[in-house]
Amino acid sequence: MGKPAAPRSATSKPMKNDFTSLQGAAAMIQRIRISVQRELEIARRMRADAERYQQETATRARSEAQQLILRTRLATQRETEELIRKVSDEIQKVLADIRVIRITAQEELAAQRKFTDAAKLSSMSLAIKQKGEKPEAKKSAKKNEVKKKKQLAVVK
Repeated sequence: MGKPAAPRSATSKPMKNDFTSLQGAAAMIQRIRISVQRELEIARRMRADAERYQQETATRARSEAQQLILRTRLATQRETEELIRKVSDEIQKVLADIRVIRITAQEELAAQRKFTDAAKLSSMSLAIKQKGEKPEAKKSAKKNEVKKKKQLAVVK
């Protein structure tokens, strides 16, 4: 019976070796699994951080874009108001110049009317004088003729 015991011990050693190597492999697999799970957790955290960063960046970019649009609108509005003010000032200057030109033209027209009226009065006055002088001129011409005739008659 001693012989059969020896083969048992020979078979149990390889089984023990297989079992220990299986345990070692299982422990190694367990360590690899734990390592992979850690790596997976790190990757998930990195992904969550990247998504959070992306959302924050997008939010910040939208906010900055809105601020830029607002600043641009305000600047455009200020420039427009300044242009309107300048144009309004220029229009007021042009209107003032037009008023001065109109007043000057009215004064010139009034002066021309006065000159025209004076010329009409002078012409009418001259016409009246000439009408009034014609009968007198005729009388004095007749008197002169009569005197000359008398003088000629006296001389003859």
